[in-house]
Amino acid sequence: MTRIVLLDDCDLSDAQIARLRRLGEVEVHTTAPAGAEEIRRRLSGAEVAVLGWTSLDAALLRQLPELRMISVWATGHDYVDVRAAARLGITVTNVPAYAGSAVSELALGLMLALCRNIARGSRRVRGGTLSWQGLGGTELGGRTLGIIGVGDIGSRLAGLGTALGMRVLAYARNMSDERAGRLGVEFRPMPDLLREADFVSLHLPLTPGTHGLLGEKELSMMKPGAFLINTARAALVDQDALHDALANGRLAGAGLDDLDPERGDITALDNVVATPHIGFYTDTALARKGDICVGNVEAFLSGRAENVVAGPRGPGPDPFVGPAVGHSMGHSMGHSAGHSAGHSAGQGD
Repeated sequence: MTRIVLLDDCDLSDAQIARLRRLGEVEVHTTAPAGAEEIRRRLSGAEVAVLGWTSLDAALLRQLPELRMISVWATGHDYVDVRAAARLGITVTNVPAYAGSAVSELALGLMLALCRNIARGSRRVRGGTLSWQGLGGTELGGRTLGIIGVGDIGSRLAGLGTALGMRVLAYARNMSDERAGRLGVEFRPMPDLLREADFVSLHLPLTPGTHGLLGEKELSMMKPGAFLINTARAALVDQDALHDALANGRLAGAGLDDLDPERGDITALDNVVATPHIGFYTDTALARKGDICVGNVEAFLSGRAENVVAGPRGPGPDPFVGPAVGHSMGHSMGHSAGHSAGHSAGQGD
């Protein structure tokens, strides 16, 4: 009987777990493993691992000889060494395009929270002060929104921005006129987008090519008084440069939904609105996410793997590393300011 292990606190419903139990012996863990030894113990003898957050590096994967499949309960899979998995014949799947509405709506919410001083106003009222003075804001209509990565999430945010009367600029790998018309955006090289946008929103996967995509040089290009929204991965932005740009007032504020736990100095700033990676966390998106994650296991065990990002796609030898892993998106997107060209874990293209 196939041994299936839910490695950490990924939030599957009882009905979704029951679907897994029809496939084999299921062991459910509702807490994150404390370290490598506990990961090895939990996955001992497992053929399938379902995980939401736990890092699996090459050294760990080599110690799990029975493991055939990793079903990641997320779109981003940067915490799994997918290249090592592919070399070892382990199939890795993810959950693409399940939370476009959820994440884009949170991005819009962070924009509103910043430009209308919602968090500051709430803190003031809770502190017993009812004065509105000093909480003047700005309207989104007539402002320019720059979106870096217009896959499922970014394209939905473009639609929301347009509905509010914003001018929408975008930067992506595919910047054709036909696509611009379909999305209702104006494509720009990234340096131009940074200079023109009042709000810059990131919708990219974290890859070696996108790590530190926005550094001191790129942040200095942004319009003085602009806002940065990052509902993707914290490491897309150089954290020291971000802190300095916010602390010295060059950026008016930042809305962040993925945080470096060691950078409390950023979340402590008064012009930062931060949430604990809740962009995906709505009832509708959660149900869809779990269904796809479990469906990936069902498909793999039936010999027709779906949503494969690395490893064999079927029962025969077929090593594969998907474009979100093999493509250095940061270079194609013009990581250096002088490079103009014209992508999130399956979400940013």
